[in-house]
Amino acid sequence: MKLRRFSGLSFRNLRARVQRTLLTAIGIVLGVGIVFGVLTLSNTMSGTFEELFTRAYGSADLTVTAAGGSGGFDQKAVEEVRGYGGVGSAAPRYSLSSSLILDTGQKNGLPEVRSMRLFGVEPRSAKLATGFELTEGHFPRSGKELTLDGGSAKRSGLRIGDRVTVGTPEGPKELRLVGLLRIPGGSFGGLAFGMAPLPFAQKAFDKQGQISGIAVEAAEGVSVSDLGERLDRRLGEGLQAERSETRTQEISGQLQGFKIALLFFAGTSLFVGAFLVFNALSMTILERTRELGMLRALGSTRAMIARSVIVEAMLLGVIGSLLGVLFGYGMARGLVYLFGRAFLFEITSLVLSPFALVSAIVVGIAVTVVAALYPAMKAGRVSPVEAMRARSAGANAETGHSRVISLLAPVFGLALAGAGIPWIYYLAKNLSASLGGLVYASGIAAIIAAFLGISLVIPVLVRPLAALFSPVLRLLFGVEGRMAAANATRNRGRTALTASALMVGISLVVAFSALGGSLLGSIRDYLDGSLGSDYVVQPTQQNSDAGFSAELPEKIGRVQGVENTTSIVSTFRREGKKVDAVFGLDQNYPGIFRVNYAAGGPDAFSRLKNGDALVGKQLAKDRKLGVGSEIKLLGPKGRKKYRVEGILKNDLLGGGMGIYLSQGILASDFNETQSEFLAIKARPGSDREALAHRIEAVLEDYPQFTLYSNAEWKAQIESDFNRQYVFFYAIMG
Repeated sequence: MKLRRFSGLSFRNLRARVQRTLLTAIGIVLGVGIVFGVLTLSNTMSGTFEELFTRAYGSADLTVTAAGGSGGFDQKAVEEVRGYGGVGSAAPRYSLSSSLILDTGQKNGLPEVRSMRLFGVEPRSAKLATGFELTEGHFPRSGKELTLDGGSAKRSGLRIGDRVTVGTPEGPKELRLVGLLRIPGGSFGGLAFGMAPLPFAQKAFDKQGQISGIAVEAAEGVSVSDLGERLDRRLGEGLQAERSETRTQEISGQLQGFKIALLFFAGTSLFVGAFLVFNALSMTILERTRELGMLRALGSTRAMIARSVIVEAMLLGVIGSLLGVLFGYGMARGLVYLFGRAFLFEITSLVLSPFALVSAIVVGIAVTVVAALYPAMKAGRVSPVEAMRARSAGANAETGHSRVISLLAPVFGLALAGAGIPWIYYLAKNLSASLGGLVYASGIAAIIAAFLGISLVIPVLVRPLAALFSPVLRLLFGVEGRMAAANATRNRGRTALTASALMVGISLVVAFSALGGSLLGSIRDYLDGSLGSDYVVQPTQQNSDAGFSAELPEKIGRVQGVENTTSIVSTFRREGKKVDAVFGLDQNYPGIFRVNYAAGGPDAFSRLKNGDALVGKQLAKDRKLGVGSEIKLLGPKGRKKYRVEGILKNDLLGGGMGIYLSQGILASDFNETQSEFLAIKARPGSDREALAHRIEAVLEDYPQFTLYSNAEWKAQIESDFNRQYVFFYAIMG
């Protein structure tokens, strides 16, 4: 028999068993689809954030920023940079979180608030500072003028000459729209971009004499990398000159953990898909025992039989992979939509890459072929004599080779599970941000090893479990129940494979649900046990980091019925791969939030004003900190040292990794003054409904902020958590 004609059997077998072919292909479609969808989502997210930071750095060769992260620095640095040898031009800017406040006639009578990134710029260097191009009108020159990206102006129904209300920490400010901008590469999600004169931005946002960046263009013939190194040395440790590529690479690195988590779900799907392929092909071989034996009797070699099964698997892999790519594209679009809904961040287009396409197809075919190797070898071992045996006898017959595998597989499975499960438990108990990427990768490998190990042990458990549940099945379902129990024990390998595929899916759903419930329970317990406020004020736009100045807490503090208020200022400090969440607290914090110490005493809080710090329990454990230890943070005024006075048990704000300073120290060392969160405590016996109306009357001058009761705020947190968790459920599903 010629090989070409013999291989045609693979096509005929697939056509003859259409239903099984489709069911088997579904496993590959789902696995490949998730791999392609996840890679596409990952590339899209990386591309989107890289695009955002590329735009944030404008068209400059270098950008000078405060060392360690956000926060302004002294504007005097502009003249120093402009006068430095090798600098062609330099443009200052202040990048600020703001909002467009639109009177769009909403049903609740409140204005519509849209998030906006506002750049304070000098008119003559606006294009260098931001990279935005003017399409109509002119850049803001002086006074209260605004230019806005064309997409946002169109969505908001704004034209040149219109009066535009912009949210600031001191309340809304009205500016005149004088120009429209085009953002290179198109609009960035639903976020608006605007420009205003630098003096206006500094005054309105209480940043007088400060800027957040200097866009630098190298002189002709000057090496950009060399200029950056020389500027770094000249400016000192408080400032840094970065290329936009460096920052975007850092952002990509920070997204790696998210990518790994997504790829874990994709790998799990392929793992289950491989079970389905193995199971389906094993059953096909069993059904075709007579046919294969007769082919052997007619002269077919073992290699030819095995190749026919491999070809059949390859065809399944190709069909499943191609359909999987189509499914993955649709899935990626759905995930991007869900990501936008979950994190309130719109992504307008997908980033498709040849690598994602080729990787998904190659992985799908490879997994299918690998899953088919054992069934193919088993098919090749069918002897001509077996063509004369009954199918049922063939089903139960075991060769010496099979018996050895049956004995060794559970032992190997126990070893895998015994190695994987303790390591998973250890990582779960000692999980922290300090663990490296290899440790996390070993955790994923341990999960896969545990799944595979348990799958190899299941065949040994089939018979005793079937005997245990057989009476129940017979009682509930009669003859059908007895047949089900008999079928389960007739081919233990097939039963084990089916059970293993179900086990992987169900265990992930149960584990993920338990994790979500545990996290949400921890948040509830913290709020119930720590929060002593009655109301909370936060930005109306949930994805906004727009802040308010000290004026708002002072106004609300004077409202009749308010006993106390406390605000929290937050920032992130970055040095190398280390990123610290830092919070600034005022003196009223302990009166509204209950503070529990793992080390240090209640008087530790009073020493924050002296420049000391409190830290979260997990951070103290990871960095081996105790009361009296010293921590260092990098900022626009160089590296600052703080003495640890207390270690907090209940550090939900920082997830156990927070660093707490006084607001005065945060302002003086890092130029961070604006808060996004205000907690309000009512005076005992006050009319809560009347008090809420009085506070809302104050907030009429701050439409970018909303008042929540404690119950409303907790419900909002739970809603946000569930909305974001749905995104991961969708991937798992």
